[in-house]
Amino acid sequence: MRPFLLVAVCAGLFAQPAADLNEALGPSRKRIDAIDRRIIQLLNQRAQVVHEVGVIKQQYHAPASAPGRARQVLERVATQARAPLTPAALQTIYKTILEQMTAMEAAGMENSPRR
Repeated sequence: MRPFLLVAVCAGLFAQPAADLNEALGPSRKRIDAIDRRIIQLLNQRAQVVHEVGVIKQQYHAPASAPGRARQVLERVATQARAPLTPAALQTIYKTILEQMTAMEAAGMENSPRR
């Protein structure tokens, strides 16, 4: 019987702080969710412009990948990092964005008719 009592007491001790933690984190998590929605909206807008760039590149028979432009973007975003976000962290995030956008642009260029 004592092991059960010990488990019940421990469960009670840990259950309350978890509920308190979730309640304390609630407002911050709502703010993060709202920010995430804005980021997604902006990424969708960026993707639309990337699609337009792909159409232009296709007209000029240019490749989707532009390493020089990617370097410019990475250098620019590094200068805009503010604590707690480091330049390296922001560049890592943007490398992923650039890779995905370039892949999307290349796929769009392959699937559309040549002009």
